[in-house]
Parts: sequence; structure tokens; C-alpha cells
Amino acid sequence: MHEDTKMHGLKAKGLRKGAVSNSAAVTIGLAATAPAYSLTGALGHGASEIGYQLPIIFILSVIPMFFVALSYKHLTSSAPDSGTVFTWGSKAIGPRFGWFGGWSLLLASILAGVAATQIIVNSIVIILDMAEPSLWLRSGIAILFIVSSTYLTALGVEESARTTMILTITQYGGLIALAAVLFLQISQGNAAVTAEPLSLDWFNPFAIPSFDTFLNGFLVALFIFWGFDAALAMSEETQGSAEQAGRSGIIAMAITVMTYVIFSIAALAYAGVDSGDASSLTFKDNIDSILTMLAMQIIGSHGALIAAIIIALSAFSATISTIMPAARAALAMATYRALPQRFSSVNATTRTPKFATWTIGAMTLVIYIVLTAISESVVKDTIQSVSIAVCTYYIVAALSCVLYFHRTAFNHWSTAVSQIIFPATAVVILFVVSVLQAWNMMDPTYGSSGSIGGVGAVFLIGVATLLCGVPLMILWNLFEPRFFRGETLPLERAHMVPDAEDNRVQQ
Repeated sequence: MHEDTKMHGLKAKGLRKGAVSNSAAVTIGLAATAPAYSLTGALGHGASEIGYQLPIIFILSVIPMFFVALSYKHLTSSAPDSGTVFTWGSKAIGPRFGWFGGWSLLLASILAGVAATQIIVNSIVIILDMAEPSLWLRSGIAILFIVSSTYLTALGVEESARTTMILTITQYGGLIALAAVLFLQISQGNAAVTAEPLSLDWFNPFAIPSFDTFLNGFLVALFIFWGFDAALAMSEETQGSAEQAGRSGIIAMAITVMTYVIFSIAALAYAGVDSGDASSLTFKDNIDSILTMLAMQIIGSHGALIAAIIIALSAFSATISTIMPAARAALAMATYRALPQRFSSVNATTRTPKFATWTIGAMTLVIYIVLTAISESVVKDTIQSVSIAVCTYYIVAALSCVLYFHRTAFNHWSTAVSQIIFPATAVVILFVVSVLQAWNMMDPTYGSSGSIGGVGAVFLIGVATLLCGVPLMILWNLFEPRFFRGETLPLERAHMVPDAEDNRVQQ
């Protein structure tokens, strides 16, 4: 007897195999997490929630994300399909779970594009030194940004990956340089007066004041770790074996957590946590723009410009790195008849899903402009609501790993742990976190745009947009029932195969 852990019946989609190197795949995962603009938005709010325990929160919060990354690794090895969570969910759980997981991924990617557009517009406003830009100007910047990033993505995977690598290296170079200068300033005694000296107590989980404090910090960290899986949507185009492609997400996750922990230590030790100190991470004028504040204090008047450029590069590379997997998820869904066939077209020259790519870009642009016209606070609340969609499709991915491998994993203790126990733990944690997050979002005071009928607008945006997938799924079921009957992606589990039977098949 031996294990058959490969998913069968998967279809080639016309993508160019070997177009993405393993290093480029890792870079795409790093770019999608967008460390520069994630840090500038998360450090201040994270520090205000949990203070000097922020480094240990980053470490603790990455644990369930690491378990999800393990799920992605194992499932990519069994099915290196560009549909990722959609394909795996359909094969391991059922077509409706798979479809909803794919919908959640597409929704999260589009909302992430809206977030990146908001960041890029704000950065360019700072670069051009404009006080109150008009709606037309903001819309013009957004159109230029989204069209250019979508064009680069549609141009070809080699060009997209090359551009992403250049932007990511530049972004990380800026972060490393800023962290090095921060540590140098700390060693020379130039830290803020109210900042506490570096202590091992910052890594003590028992020093976290309460569970609510931990949860709030965990939710901040969850959002900034999201995106590592972008690399695995390129598995059909990555050089080497499926196992090598599957490791790219793990590597991206490891680099990301090291970046966040080291930079948070440097920022806390230099600026401290004191809402009454103008140099602090939690000062009201600093909390939403930490990189800008730190760069200004160290470099001077040009610091804001440098920080804005780094953040803009981060948003630009993140958009390319989220459009690519979203377009390939739509391509896979259409290939297996879970979306209209038009999305399954691949350009003969570039070997990329151009129609799906431009559709994702257009939807991002339309949503951004509509929400900006309503209120900028609605845009901010839309960004906050993305965590519900992220948790949903990560739950589907981890649960797919558990159900797909449960017949073979317990033959070895290592696979039982990495394919069943760890992913199941991630499912429980992310489910609890998403429920608690949804409950918090219902509070009328949560977010920036108030409430509707006594229910927080962030909840309505996050949950309503996610649940829009239900009527869409029902409607598509009426037009194309074959996918939902399991005909295009039949249910399958890893299983044991008798050696003799395998020999007869080979003969």
C-alpha cells in the first residue's frame, strides 16, 4: 500500500510554466503583504492597543497564519493549481464551499486594491505637497495608478514579476536602512525621553493586560500578515516542482514576520508609547503615519517625502501582487465552469488572463471612485472590513487540508501534525477571531462612518459584501449546474492505493 496524495482531473489553463522563478514567487508573496504601508498603518494602532507587547503579539499572531501557510504548502504540492483555495475547497469539501472560498479571495483582493489606491493617492498628495486635493484630482490619480498597475500585470508574468522584484527590493532597502538608523539613534541615546529601554519583557505573553487587548492586537497583526499566499497562485507558472512552489509561501511568511518584529522593536525603543508625547508612536498626529513620522524625526524636512515614496512603492507592488492571483483565481473558476467562460481566456502572446486581469482592475477602480464620492471615511471602513473575507478563505483553505489528507496523514506523526492538527487549529482560531471581529464591527462606534439602523457600517460593508456571494452563487447555479453537481471538479480525498493494483494499472 502507498499513499496517493495528488489531486486528479485538474486542467491546464494555458499559462506559461517556468515563467516565474522561485525567488520571484517569494517576492510576490512579500510584495502582497506590503510591509511599508502595512507597518505605517499598523504600528501606531497596534502600539495603542497593546503597548510594548507588540513584538510578542506579532509572533503569536503569526502562528495560525503559519498553520494556514502549511496548509497551502501541502495542498500546492498535491494540486499546483492557480485556483488555489477555490480548487482545493471544491475538491476536498464540496463545490459550494470552493466557490465561496474563491469569491472571498476575489473580494479580499479587490478591497485590498481599494486600500492600496487610497494609500497611493495619499502618498502622492504628500509628495506634491497639496493641502486639500479635489475629488477629481484624487480620482485622476486613482485612474492613473490602477490602469498602470493593471497594464503591467496584463503585460506578462515575467514583466510583472520583474517589476515586483525591483519595487520590493527598493521597499525593503528603505525599511532596512530606516531600522538601522533607528537602532543607531537608540544606541547613541537619542531615543524619545518617554521611550522605555528595550526589554525582554516585550516578548512576555503573560504581560499582555487582557484578552481583549490581545484580540485587538491580533486583529491588527492578522491584516498585515495577509498576502503571503499570493505567490502560490502562481504555482502553475513557477519553475521547479510543485513542492518547491509550495515552499514559497512559507519563506515569504518567515521573512515577513522577521521584518515586522525587528522594525516594531526599533520603533518602540526609539519613539515609545505615550499619547502625550509628540514623538510617540501613539500621538494622535502620528498614529496613522508612523513611517512618515520616524523619517521626519531622523532625516528632517525631507523625511516625509522619502517615506511617502517608499509607501507609494509598497502600494504599487502590492496592487500588482494582488491583481495577479485574483485574475488567476477567476481564470481557474471559469476553467472549471464556476464563472462565465469569458474569464477562462488566456492571451496567446503574453500567456496571461488579460480579460480577468482588466476586469479585476476595473472593479477596483469603480469601487474606489464610488466610495470616495460617498465619503472618504467609507473607504477607510471598507479597508477595515477586509479581514472578514480574508478569514473566510483562509478557513476554507485550512479545512480543505484537513479533509483532503485525513485518510493518509496519520500514517506518519509529522504529516498528522502538519496536515491535520495544525490546520485544524488554524480553522478554530480563525473562526473564533472572525466571529469576535464581526461582533466588534456591529458596534455603531466602530470605524469612521458611523452606523446604519444601529449597526456599525464596517459590519454591513464587510458582511454584506461577503454575503453578496450567496445570491451570485445561486444565480450561477441556475445557468451552469455542472460545476455545482461536482462534474467539473469532483470530490476527492487523498487515499491509500494497493501496490498490486497500481502495478496492474501501469501494465
